[in-house]
Amino acid sequence: MPQKIKSILYILLCCSMFSWAQNIAPTLTASGNQAYCPNSEIHIVTEFTIEDPDDTEIEALYIQISEGYEMSHDILSLTGSHANITATWNTSEGKLTLKSSNAPLASYTDLIAATLDVTFKSTNNSPNNKVFSITIGDANYLPLTNHYYEYIADYGVTWTAAKAKAETRTYFGLQGYLATVLYPEEAQLVGEQASGAGWLGGNDLETEGVWKWVTGPEAGTVFWNGAVNGSTPNYANWNYNEPNNVNGGEDYLHITDPSIGIPGAWNDLREVGEPPGAYYPKGFIVEYGGMPGDPELNISTSTSIYIPQINSTVDANRCGAGMLQLEAFANQEAADVIWFESLNSATPIFTGNSFSTPFLNTTTTYYVLASENGCLIGDRIPVVATIFELPNYEQSIVFKNCDVDGTPDGFTDFNLNESVDFFINNNSDDFSVRFYNSYNAAELNDNAIETPEKYNNLNGNNVYARIENNQGCFVVSTIQLETSTTSFSNGFLYNFEVCDDDNIDGFYAFDLTESSNEFIQQFPEGQNLSVHYYRNLNDAQLEQNEISQQTTYTNETAFSQTLFVRVESLDNGDCFGLGAHLQLTVQPKPEFTIEQNKTFCNDGGNIVLSVTGTMESFTYLWQNESGDVVSTSGVLETETGGTFTVTATSSAGCTSVPQYYTVNQSEVASISKEDLVINAVSNNNTISIKTDNNNLGIGTYEFNLNDSTGNYQDEPYFNFVPAGKHTLFVRDKNACGIASIEVFVLGFPKYFSPNNDGKNDFWQLKGLDNDFTNASQVCIFNRYGKLITQFNAKTGVWDGTFKGTTLPKADYWFVATLIEKTSGNIKTYRGHFSLLR
Repeated sequence: MPQKIKSILYILLCCSMFSWAQNIAPTLTASGNQAYCPNSEIHIVTEFTIEDPDDTEIEALYIQISEGYEMSHDILSLTGSHANITATWNTSEGKLTLKSSNAPLASYTDLIAATLDVTFKSTNNSPNNKVFSITIGDANYLPLTNHYYEYIADYGVTWTAAKAKAETRTYFGLQGYLATVLYPEEAQLVGEQASGAGWLGGNDLETEGVWKWVTGPEAGTVFWNGAVNGSTPNYANWNYNEPNNVNGGEDYLHITDPSIGIPGAWNDLREVGEPPGAYYPKGFIVEYGGMPGDPELNISTSTSIYIPQINSTVDANRCGAGMLQLEAFANQEAADVIWFESLNSATPIFTGNSFSTPFLNTTTTYYVLASENGCLIGDRIPVVATIFELPNYEQSIVFKNCDVDGTPDGFTDFNLNESVDFFINNNSDDFSVRFYNSYNAAELNDNAIETPEKYNNLNGNNVYARIENNQGCFVVSTIQLETSTTSFSNGFLYNFEVCDDDNIDGFYAFDLTESSNEFIQQFPEGQNLSVHYYRNLNDAQLEQNEISQQTTYTNETAFSQTLFVRVESLDNGDCFGLGAHLQLTVQPKPEFTIEQNKTFCNDGGNIVLSVTGTMESFTYLWQNESGDVVSTSGVLETETGGTFTVTATSSAGCTSVPQYYTVNQSEVASISKEDLVINAVSNNNTISIKTDNNNLGIGTYEFNLNDSTGNYQDEPYFNFVPAGKHTLFVRDKNACGIASIEVFVLGFPKYFSPNNDGKNDFWQLKGLDNDFTNASQVCIFNRYGKLITQFNAKTGVWDGTFKGTTLPKADYWFVATLIEKTSGNIKTYRGHFSLLR
């Protein structure tokens, strides 16, 4: 129960002689809706009274900044001398408490006097509007809702318990309930300015993600749909990344601990919170007001201050220098609009809604301030007087064209668009230009010339250009049309002749600028002239469809094309000469054919190379690989190989695309025993031919063993070669011939079968060449080491008998003693073989 009620009951019980009478609550009234000058101090009320028919004193009076409070800037202070009153300022709640300094209760008289001396000050140069609530109870009062809010500390209280406890509380007869929040001002008062954080009267228990107010007069009102990225149909004040329903079951609304995220914002929690720490509930917020049966109370009142603001401005602009009328309006009828030359200027230059500038040459920004009572502090709003520059232009020019329409009468067609850059100094991209037959029509933008690209001066030698910029500012320039008195000499034609490129199709990418000087030289020196090229007379006369790629223009008809040339002044566009004065000629390149390659054998003869396929008389140039000239006719006779280049030159001086003639030399291979590597007397006899360093010759060779007309191979290697005498053939791939050499592969048969069938009837040494003497011999032994026979290694054989007696099948051993002719060295080979029957 509030302390004030306890005190009243005590007094009644002591003074009523045991009779009971109802205590009447006091009525508070205050006035004061004042303009505030930032950084100043202002009394919060102009008038204040407390009316109470049955009491003259009370425990305390509470004055709070209930709307617009800025904790780091705002303060309420008690000024003056008030011996019986003490004032206490609570920064977090934005609340000033007035109590008796020497007694339990303070008199209404002292409290009224003190309230009249309470002042407000903000250190913010741009503060918000403020509302001050004055009440006899310590619950926070919000004039916007006419409700009261009270934080109840209750560590660890569950949401359900908090709801039940809130509904048991009353405040001066008003029914309590867990607070519901519908406005930002309300959120600040019950959040940032409350003395603690706790439960609110909302949950999504009925449907996950559909948050409703479930207490008080707003019960059943949905205030949020969805999770973190949801939306509100009215108002919500969630903290960062809330509601997030972490681990599920977070269905109850709570004001977040001040240490986390946005002060006074909300988060979702399970009914018991998350003990211990910042997410453990420490209390709840009770709201009083709006319930059925609540009494009407006047125990609170409020005042406000406002900061005059500029709510609208009207900029102004004009074309060219001059004066402008600027306007600005304040949001308060009583406020003055004060004008300054700069954002920080201390001295006003004018007061009023409409300000006439001085004569301005450039765009100028002024600043306005809404002010009451002479205040010069606050938000200054820019108001801009814009001076749009007029186009920079020539008031009058002379524009000449050449009279080449076949009638030398001084009248011809002009392309008026080509004159633009001369009267607005090459800035045509920044303006729009239209042409008129009279100055008045140009000023009125009336009846513009419809086809300025083809205007004949027969319709008037003066035309008028309206030059308008993007801001709608315009000027008018006069254009005097004249025909030129200069021209090219009769019959003048410059022939720009080139040789065709490698495509040989009659088309060539000309650099037309190479011929420009030829045309400029047709006119007197000292003129600042330019040369322009066109495909036809009409384009040249009207300066339209000009050939823009002058350095890479490809003729549009094969081998020959005539272009129209226009020479004009770079200073004023005057035409000096115009006509079909450029002949483009593409001379064809010589074309001929030759064989691409030829081969000859090094047998002492020459080879003759010649060109074919041409019907014209050309000069030729043959060169070898070193660039030396080897012939200047259509024929080349050479006795060396290599690649030769031949080009032809026509009578017009055009040189052909180079042709290349490759002469391949070759020869019959030269092979000897030194070129061979033979691996004999093995399980895999091989023959390798050495080909390193072209030791066989300069040709390209292929190889065959024992069959000169058979298939040849590129690989100079043969394996699994039978023992015996062989012939190796080496053939030149360029058909220069076949070389051959006899090859002996030494070997000893593994078996023989002397049964007179004509196959393997004798055992003998194979592949023994003439490098060994006739003294070489072979001895054959049986398995017991008995000598069976002995014969000449080169000519002898064994028929499987011993002294005429046929020997049985068995394994026999041999010893071959071979004597080299040149050195006398002896080579001995041992082994065994099988006699088969």
